[in-house]
Amino acid sequence: MNKTSLLIILLLFSCLHLAYAAQVPWKLWNKSSSQSVSYRPAKIDTHTDDKLIEIKATATVHSSISGFLLFLQDVNNTQNWLINAGESKIIKQYSAKENSFYIKLTQVWPLEPRILMLHSTYWQNDDLSVEINLTDAESALVNDFMSLAVSNLDDFLQIKTHSAHWKIIPKYSEEEGSEILIEYIFIADGRGDTPKWLADHLALKSIWKSMRNIRRQLPKEKWQQQTVEGITELSVIPSN
Repeated sequence: MNKTSLLIILLLFSCLHLAYAAQVPWKLWNKSSSQSVSYRPAKIDTHTDDKLIEIKATATVHSSISGFLLFLQDVNNTQNWLINAGESKIIKQYSAKENSFYIKLTQVWPLEPRILMLHSTYWQNDDLSVEINLTDAESALVNDFMSLAVSNLDDFLQIKTHSAHWKIIPKYSEEEGSEILIEYIFIADGRGDTPKWLADHLALKSIWKSMRNIRRQLPKEKWQQQTVEGITELSVIPSN
């Protein structure tokens, strides 16, 4: 897929998402002073899917943009913040901004173990916000690499990701200093025969705890002392 085609797809996705956002309000599930989780009925290909929900999670964190990107891209660290995550590995690196990877999700009663196989691309906007788009890895890639990269693949149900999108917005205030607002919106089908009420509850609870882990771990110096080439941080000019 060339860059022009990818840009057109992303623009169409954004237009559809904005149109839907204007129609269906979010229902708050949980909120604190630093994070929130909301949900609403999932809309897929212009049709509402009664079996799934769309989830929006937000968090405000003391961090640079580079720090967050490095935190998210470190597959060896994934299990430290993503609830129920086990092994994680990059399958193929296309460029500094694009790769395919998998995450094994450990078994949680009464669910079978799951696996995410995703393609990730990120870009920075003129307002310095950064967006990360996630889609299911292409079938050809799965067939070519999974047998080599993932052991006992048949033991896992592959999660279907209908949409998944991160947005990181830098901000600054005299009271709090430099921060980023993290927003993650996704629709994912865990498949299997789990009752909807239970699947929804576990998904909401897991993303809440995962966002809480990000808030606690991301500000550490390990992430904040590094930079990502090509990423422009919000510059703060001190007042006289």
